[in-house]
Amino acid sequence: MIHTLDRLLALLITFTALSGSAQPPMATLTGEVVDIRTGQPVKEASLYLVPGNISLTTTSDSAGKFRMAAIPVGHYALRAAAVGYDTLEVPELLLRAGKQSEQRLELSPTGKELSSVTINPMAREQASPLGSQAFTVEQSLRWPSTFSDPGRLVAAFPGVVQVGNGANHLSIRGNGPNTNAWYLQGAEIVSPNHLGNAGTASDQPTSSGGGVNILSAQMLGTSQLLTGVLPPGKDNALGGILDMQLRNGNSSHQEWTLQADLVGLDVSTEGPIGKGGRSSYLVNYRYSTVGLLNAIGVDLGDEAVNFQDLSFHVTLPAGKRGDLHLFGLGGNSSNNFLANRDTTKWKTDKDSKDINFTASAGAAGASVRLPLKGSAIFSSTLVVSEGDQDRREDGLNKDFSIQYSTDIPFSERKISAVAEVEGAVGSRSGYAAGASATQRSMTTLIDSDLNGWLMRPWVIGRYSLTERLQASAGFGISYLTFNKDLVAEPRAGLEWKLPNGGKWALEYGVRALLPEWQVMNVQPVGQVGFSNHDIGMIRSHDLVLGMDLPIKKNMTLHGEVYYQQLVRAPLPYYANDTASLRGLSILNVWDLPIGSPLQNTGDAYNTGVELSVNHRFADHYYYAANATVYTSRYTDAHGDEYDSRWAGTWGMNLLGGKEFAKVKEAVTRTWGLSGRFNAGGGPRANPEALGAPQDPPVFDPGLWTVQLGATYSLDVRVYLKHDHQRRTGTWALDLQNVTNAQNPAYTYYDGRKGEMVTKYQLGIIPNVSYRLEF
Repeated sequence: MIHTLDRLLALLITFTALSGSAQPPMATLTGEVVDIRTGQPVKEASLYLVPGNISLTTTSDSAGKFRMAAIPVGHYALRAAAVGYDTLEVPELLLRAGKQSEQRLELSPTGKELSSVTINPMAREQASPLGSQAFTVEQSLRWPSTFSDPGRLVAAFPGVVQVGNGANHLSIRGNGPNTNAWYLQGAEIVSPNHLGNAGTASDQPTSSGGGVNILSAQMLGTSQLLTGVLPPGKDNALGGILDMQLRNGNSSHQEWTLQADLVGLDVSTEGPIGKGGRSSYLVNYRYSTVGLLNAIGVDLGDEAVNFQDLSFHVTLPAGKRGDLHLFGLGGNSSNNFLANRDTTKWKTDKDSKDINFTASAGAAGASVRLPLKGSAIFSSTLVVSEGDQDRREDGLNKDFSIQYSTDIPFSERKISAVAEVEGAVGSRSGYAAGASATQRSMTTLIDSDLNGWLMRPWVIGRYSLTERLQASAGFGISYLTFNKDLVAEPRAGLEWKLPNGGKWALEYGVRALLPEWQVMNVQPVGQVGFSNHDIGMIRSHDLVLGMDLPIKKNMTLHGEVYYQQLVRAPLPYYANDTASLRGLSILNVWDLPIGSPLQNTGDAYNTGVELSVNHRFADHYYYAANATVYTSRYTDAHGDEYDSRWAGTWGMNLLGGKEFAKVKEAVTRTWGLSGRFNAGGGPRANPEALGAPQDPPVFDPGLWTVQLGATYSLDVRVYLKHDHQRRTGTWALDLQNVTNAQNPAYTYYDGRKGEMVTKYQLGIIPNVSYRLEF
């Protein structure tokens, strides 16, 4: 009896002690600090979190490692400072109880004492302040209606227009979706998206985007949207490049992320591989449940949509200071439309058709990063990717027998290899040199022998003329083995750093784009033996002037003025029929194949002004505003100039949010509200042909002079986050197009209705989700 009382008393004392010492949930931050040139660890670097206090500081050890524990959950900026290096700051760092944050901090030498840090003379192959916009997984957790899709995330950036809200096809600076490129870990891949036909008027395969990205945003490390004068190691794009980087998994212990919403079920796990703290894995699987949206009455186009995907990233040590990465992604998708078996309900052309669209895409590769002797680093990436799409349509008679059938296949494979060396010479100059080789192989409806290599050697050097003025110059070559087309690509730039931390920059460069698949997919009727295999790359001359100006703490003003001249754009050519050439240009082609011979004789230009203000997340709120005014014009075979299909002329975004946090005992409860208002000039359509009215009407397919009207949309996200000890749970409600605005998407002639029909973008889309991290 006495022993029993002793045990009860001991338990009571223990429970009382634990209750009395209940602490709010804490987060952990770990990482390493290294020299950006050599990969060598930087010891005794000072690290501190802002906002914070004296307890939120630490220093790196002899191996450059650091660990900060018992950090109250929330948003911080992490700063790293060491004697002889520029101070580095990582903004908008979200620390939460259920997910340990790991950071690799690369410091750039200054050649001066810490108190005199001014500029970075290191010539790393990185983007300048021009044309580079970072996006992260943390943004996807705050911004509304991103659906964990990197493509939808960047649609809020200046100069970017989402071509319909039902997919992630993007028009960037007046260029069409086909002129963008997707990169994974620094190497080009095929379009990594489900349902490439989503959002198109023709419902046919595309190589530019899709309904949702195969790579979930929660796999992302800090990634970039690149526009304008591209970094020398990136090419094959006239619009922009989405360079997706994968984050490392947790290298100390296993973690899980589970998410369920009306779009899909998402499961992610990560953790260490063995001991030593340098190896990790990260795996994510997603299965769609889009049918639930239809079940609650959301109009998604009367199609049965399904998809699933898997992605992974393994990080391993390569030598003492190098890293080896193995990664991959893959997924399949389908959407099916069945004709209504009650023929009295056939009101439109589509109602009497059975349509089946299937797609699959995947990529797998490896990358390595190795410090070399002296101040240099070698990096290399190899990726193999492939995408297959097929659309079958059966037109039905009223007895449901098949009147006709069409089958439109499209397959694309890319093998991309990239290697580069970057380093410094002394304290004021640096260099980067490399080469890439990308094989593109395509199988289309007409041609199954389209493959060749794009070979690109390049070099660039940078020199600090003064402490504040840096000059760069480089040269590259793009060579297409398929038809032996060659493009010289010079680059030059100046960057002036202001005493207050601001920058002005001026850049010029040439880049090239491979012929689009529609260009090569031609065997015109009556012209046996003719093909467009001799069509070469489109050239782009870019001139950009930009600025980054700090306005006040946590707030920056950014602006860019750009001029882009496109030359050698393919134009249709008919020797005995010049009348039908009116307005035609490959620059306006997107989702449909073409059936005409072409010549590289066209030109075009895009010019515009972008202005943005950004208040990064601090003091529990953030906001951003950007506006773009631009012109997109082209010249046809007659020398006449017109607005292009992508000339929306203007666009704007307002984005902001605030969090309200309250700590009670061992739980931090955070309410969050964020919104995005987007508006633009709207899509374009073909005008009716000149002459007497006809029934059905005849349209001028080359011209896009009819603007369907301005578009606007308001997206809202409300979330409630509970941070417990060692786990975080988040309920969220996203409302895309909360006002149910009727924004035009495109027009088409419906034979059954006997009239022109305007197709509208998706209305209000609700999405309820729950996310658990532990």
